[in-house]
Amino acid sequence: MPLHRSIKLIDKALEEERKEHFYRLWLVRYPRYDQNTYESFDEFYDKCVPQKIEVDTRTTDEIMEELLNG
Repeated sequence: MPLHRSIKLIDKALEEERKEHFYRLWLVRYPRYDQNTYESFDEFYDKCVPQKIEVDTRTTDEIMEELLNG
C-alpha cells in the first residue's frame, strides 16, 4: 500500500475515534436536554471541534492593492 494512502487511512481512523469520544460526551449530556436546549450530535460536534483556518498566501502588495482598489 502506498504511504500516502496509509496516511489517509490513519487520519480517517483518528477522526472516527475523535467522533466516538465526542459522541460519548454527547450521550452523557443527552438526559439533561429538554425541548429548548436540545442539540443534535452534529451541532454538538461542530461546536467542540475547531474549524480549519484558511491561510491567506497572497503577498503584502496584493493585499494592499485589493484594499486600495477594493
